Amino acid sequence: MFSNRIGFSPRLGAALLDFVFIIALVVPISLLGIGGAIAAAFGLDNTMSGDDAEALAMLGMGAGAIAMILVASFLAIGYTFIEAFTGASPGKRVMGLQVAREDGSAGDTKLYLLRWALKNSGSLLQFVLPVISTVVSLVFFFGCFATLSDKKQALHDIIAKTAVYKKDDITG
Repeated sequence: MFSNRIGFSPRLGAALLDFVFIIALVVPISLLGIGGAIAAAFGLDNTMSGDDAEALAMLGMGAGAIAMILVASFLAIGYTFIEAFTGASPGKRVMGLQVAREDGSAGDTKLYLLRWALKNSGSLLQFVLPVISTVVSLVFFFGCFATLSDKKQALHDIIAKTAVYKKDDITG
């Protein structure tokens, strides 16, 4: 009954692909921030005095770091929304995988959002209940290993009544 569901290894592969894709998005932004700080630190403007160049370098480094953190955070969060609205992260898409209902029928945006909220509940709770968010994150992290069972569902899949399938195996 569960033989066409996708288990741990392919899902881990998709997650690793997603990690690589996020890094590919974030690194250029980081390099721009670092490049600005380096340019300021070396005082490429020869008309500045040493103190002015040093102050500009510090400002450039601070602004670059803040921008890098904000942009990276928005990119990473935005990236997860792809799966929340489509049922497949870019990594899952590359591997031909898709979230669906437990029975293998196609899901909808409401189902994908529920699954996404459960899967990311630790991160979502971080802003409201930081201590509890750590516990919730650990529970759902270890719940991912439930995909090693015969049902091939992570904890968030069990609660949301979803499973991951090859896209071609989804009905309806």
